[in-house]
Amino acid sequence: MSRQLKHMGALLEPLDVLFFRDGRPFAAATRGSSGLPTPQTTAGAIWASLLRAMGCNFDKIRDVYIRAAENHRLEESDYQAVWRQGLQEAGAPDWFFSVRIRGPWLVRRRRGEKEPSTDKPDPAHWELLFPMPATMFSFKKSELAERPEIWLGQPLSRNQTLPGWKPPRAGMRPIWVSTREDVETCKGFLTAAGMQKFLQSKPSQNFNKEDFVSESELFGHDNRTGIGINPQRLTSEEHQIYAASFLALKQEVAFYVELHLPPEGESVWKSVSFLRWGGEGKQVAVKHFDKPLEFPRAVPQNGQKPLVVLTTPGIFEDGWYPRCLAGELVAAAVPGEVAVSGWDLVRRGPKPARFAASAGSVYFLERLPETLSDPLSDKPLDQQQGWGCFLQGVWNDV
Repeated sequence: MSRQLKHMGALLEPLDVLFFRDGRPFAAATRGSSGLPTPQTTAGAIWASLLRAMGCNFDKIRDVYIRAAENHRLEESDYQAVWRQGLQEAGAPDWFFSVRIRGPWLVRRRRGEKEPSTDKPDPAHWELLFPMPATMFSFKKSELAERPEIWLGQPLSRNQTLPGWKPPRAGMRPIWVSTREDVETCKGFLTAAGMQKFLQSKPSQNFNKEDFVSESELFGHDNRTGIGINPQRLTSEEHQIYAASFLALKQEVAFYVELHLPPEGESVWKSVSFLRWGGEGKQVAVKHFDKPLEFPRAVPQNGQKPLVVLTTPGIFEDGWYPRCLAGELVAAAVPGEVAVSGWDLVRRGPKPARFAASAGSVYFLERLPETLSDPLSDKPLDQQQGWGCFLQGVWNDV
């Protein structure tokens, strides 16, 4: 029998600019530009903060790895077992290995809402923001009006064909936008209210301008120049000048994460008030909600069918295709991929590069699979880190 996990939400408020690199090399004559944080970076920061709060000995983890590497050549499949052994010897309790992370998502304070000066934020004062679904379209290169024209892409009817269409998997249908207008995919983010309309497959007239949030309303980039430092002499290195663009959130904007953890870990997590996140060890304040924020959701009715939309990137063994949807996938809209790598502090080298299906990917289903995993990613560790979080909605098969 699986253990009952506590469901907790927290606000991450940056105390400075942040830096989250993608998987591209950072070499001479290039500018490192921060993107949004990934589940991997977030989970690592949270797990490290929990270990630090419990006084774990981080040097022990490296010692275990070195011993294992000296005894035999480690395969990729060995690393998780070695890490677990190292964490146990470092003092990590058994409950630590059950901690699951979800997110991160951008949030902003609701307009006109003011909170008292306290470390306990009120869930009613904050609204979730979600990456734009890949099947939402508007007029090409036009500003959103008070009542914008929105088109929702849907799988083409079974009795229609599209010349030249080659399904990526047998039985899949193309996604079609029923309009003669010159349209393009919507950019930016949806509010929770806007996402609820999308999940319910609402007609275009139900959307309004307040449902949409542009990137520029949420964050910008702070361009900075730095120099390389010689670690022995603590002096600047010649010819080692670099430029980087740091992520700078606007006022009243923060990140939201959720933890599912055993009851023994609740007091440890609540004792964490700061954590180091991303490049250069930038710090963010952690403010704990009394209860998690509510996510939008829609359930099929009157012949409707289900869809899922990714709210964090998903890592799948078959590229864009979640294996847990096998046999039920009707159509999919995947707007791109996110390169995922990182620096392995134990092996002192880069982690193998992987590619995640972008947040905003939409998967149209015949029915919800009985084996649907949450999050959607194929591997348990990727699910534990929060890759492939999704919302459930509906579509009309006409």
